[in-house]
Amino acid sequence: MALNSVTRKSNQGRDIKYLNKDFSQFRENLIEYAKTYFPKTYTDFNESSPGMMFIEMASYVGDVLSYYVDDSLKESFMLYAEDKKNVLALSEYLGYKPKVTSPAITKLAVYQLVPKIGNGDTIRPDSKYYLRIKEGMVVESTEGTSFRTTELVDFNVEDDREITVYETDGLNQPTKYLVKKFVNVISAELRTVEISFGTPQQFSKIDLAEDNIIDIYDVRDSNGNRWYKVPYLAQEMVYVDYATSEQTDKDLLQFKDSVPNILKVIKTSRRFTTRINEDNTTTVVFGGGSQTNDETLIPNFKNVGLGLNNSIDRLGASFDPSNFLKTKSYGQAPSNTTLTVSYLVGGGVTSNVQSGTITRIDNIEFDEDTSFFTTAEQSAYREVQNSVACDNEEPATGGKGADTIEEIRENALANFGSQNRAVTRKDYQVRALSLPPKFGGVAKAYCAPDGELDNNSPASILSSEDSLEEFTSLVQSLRDKDLTEQAVKNEVTKFLANKKSAVSEKNNPFAINLYILGYNSNKNLTTLNRAVKENLKTYLSEYRLLTDGINIINGFIINVGVDFEIRIYGGYNKRQVLTRVTSELKNYFNTDNWTFNMPINISEVELLIAGVEGVQSVPKCEIINKCLGNYSSNSYNISEATKGKMVYPSLDPSIFEVKFPNKDIRGRVV
Repeated sequence: MALNSVTRKSNQGRDIKYLNKDFSQFRENLIEYAKTYFPKTYTDFNESSPGMMFIEMASYVGDVLSYYVDDSLKESFMLYAEDKKNVLALSEYLGYKPKVTSPAITKLAVYQLVPKIGNGDTIRPDSKYYLRIKEGMVVESTEGTSFRTTELVDFNVEDDREITVYETDGLNQPTKYLVKKFVNVISAELRTVEISFGTPQQFSKIDLAEDNIIDIYDVRDSNGNRWYKVPYLAQEMVYVDYATSEQTDKDLLQFKDSVPNILKVIKTSRRFTTRINEDNTTTVVFGGGSQTNDETLIPNFKNVGLGLNNSIDRLGASFDPSNFLKTKSYGQAPSNTTLTVSYLVGGGVTSNVQSGTITRIDNIEFDEDTSFFTTAEQSAYREVQNSVACDNEEPATGGKGADTIEEIRENALANFGSQNRAVTRKDYQVRALSLPPKFGGVAKAYCAPDGELDNNSPASILSSEDSLEEFTSLVQSLRDKDLTEQAVKNEVTKFLANKKSAVSEKNNPFAINLYILGYNSNKNLTTLNRAVKENLKTYLSEYRLLTDGINIINGFIINVGVDFEIRIYGGYNKRQVLTRVTSELKNYFNTDNWTFNMPINISEVELLIAGVEGVQSVPKCEIINKCLGNYSSNSYNISEATKGKMVYPSLDPSIFEVKFPNKDIRGRVV
């Protein structure tokens, strides 16, 4: 018989209240219970009687127990927990790692001098003196806050590189150039600790006593093997980036200048995770398995049913299908080795510094090969190295202390809601845009189910990759036939319809089309090369749902121009007013402000022009398509796409861009 059944039977016929919560309720109900069921046994309920002492002691115990039951229940819910230890445990359960400190971040301008090469019109910076500064250059602000670079500074790469004349000779010819590059820096110092391990122990721990640890930077054993940080020990697949080289990927080596790193996913047993303690210190936790891989015990897709003499044949065995998805070891436990743990410390509110204060270089290392230099060139190269200087043109911001209990609570609930997975369209777009820059930059992203946008374009768009050659050939043949304008339109319409039909036949209802675009060195929109797409494919593979297929496709660029006329009030300089209007339009059509499928509101443009001081009226404001030559090869019929002073984009994922603002925005005063 169940325990509660026995309790009910023994209490049968007696009125017992289970709603008592505090001392007074327990005391009152115990007195009432004694009077009801023991009227002749005990009748002295005086405050000083021995019986009342026992009743009040029982009430006291009941009150304490009731409090701890309520408190334990409350502390088990993230919304109501107040004890920091419980909040940390619940946040870890929900998959959120609290921050004990956050570093200040800014862009650092790094300068170097480069001697000239050539004479006359061929004078230019000598590219063999361009430096490569390794990640981890240590710089310091005037207040004493230490910063370090988070990536390689390669002056050979043209992106964001600025070159100015630094020194000239008597003939006003350049002799030295000043070259500037930008690099991200964070307020952090690198610390290292060595820990020795003997016999393997399950879930070995390393306690790092400092309370301002930003992150674990690197962990290596005495054999040089790297240990990888994972969000939880059951995860055995980790991201690893390699420098783009012939050894890494010979096929993608051609994209080295724009994509310096290749992202790959590897499987490893050497992994660890971190936990934040109540006093804001950090504990590093390693796996619970031995060096022996347990794939011989658990079926693996690579070893089931191979049929080879030296392979494992488990086709005749029965097993739980979920065993394919887990491992009992949870990673390798370090044994008979010494681990060198490098970690970053710093951050906090005091790490936020003003612009122009990070000027001192404390430590710098170069990635160089000077074996081909002559003695004189090596001396010049050392002078170039000594010329390196730095400065922050923007203030360093973002530094803050440890998360408060309320911040941990809210961040953990938000993290649990997202599940670190890409589910909605916005999830995929955000994940694509968050691809780390060293793997290639995605400037614009748009996501749609495969087939949703086909055969719906309000005007003609041609993909430069898929259809340009065919379309050019078609146009040439139509010219040779000397057809009428209507006949040409009919042939072009037929060609586009066939193209759309061919695409629609390939639609996969379970796939997602992710349209992406990037920037070139002039910050104009461009399609991304295959190296970036491979990195993005690898990056998204750890976030996408199992049933989701992702087609990474180039988005469409529609280059446009603006042609306007204005009337101005008397007393204003025509050229100055026209210059101000052009400047406003350049800001309005800045590519950063535009996204996929964003229409152009002509009324808004006219209102912007009319708002410039000196403008009386706007007689004309026209959007025109720019195509071929130095522009995108995508053709678009602006007049057909304009409805009620709104220029709608094609339903094929496209984005409007004013590529050359200085000549594509044209205006005149009438």
